[in-house]
Amino acid sequence: MKKISGFTLIELVMVIVILAILAVAIAPKFVDLTAEAKSAVLKDLAAKLRTAVNLALVKDQLQGGNGDPIDYNGNTVTFIAGNPQPDAGQMRYLLDLDLPSTTYTPSWSTAICQGSAYCIVGNRPFSDTSLPSIAAFTSGTGVFMWPKGYTLSTCFVYYLNLADGSDAIVGHSVLGC
Repeated sequence: MKKISGFTLIELVMVIVILAILAVAIAPKFVDLTAEAKSAVLKDLAAKLRTAVNLALVKDQLQGGNGDPIDYNGNTVTFIAGNPQPDAGQMRYLLDLDLPSTTYTPSWSTAICQGSAYCIVGNRPFSDTSLPSIAAFTSGTGVFMWPKGYTLSTCFVYYLNLADGSDAIVGHSVLGC
């Protein structure tokens, strides 16, 4: 008589239970990869902006440090309070991005960015209550950029040019990404 070997039903059920437990433990780590990717992209955009601002400041110093307009990749970058002017045009030049040309409206704080990779609003005074609250934004003007599919109030990069002539502040908020 020949003996037939194989898995018993109990062994198969145990393997399925173990696989199910592992899937439940590991799945949440893979579910939120989109948010992590968007956060990484915003952090990268903030770093690129910080580098571009520093390069513009170095170019200004090489021209005498008097805040005269500089040529930046074939575009003119102007200065205010010792830093690149915080408007949408300057950010387009500094970041070499194709950002949409738009007119500011108060609804930007709640509007979902559509039509391009990023939306941007610039030359916004620190007193504008429709903008996200940033503790360091106590004077001057700023620029805010947020990615497609998000609102300015939840997921953004900012450039703040304080009126006192101190170093510009570049940062990001990824809490809502």
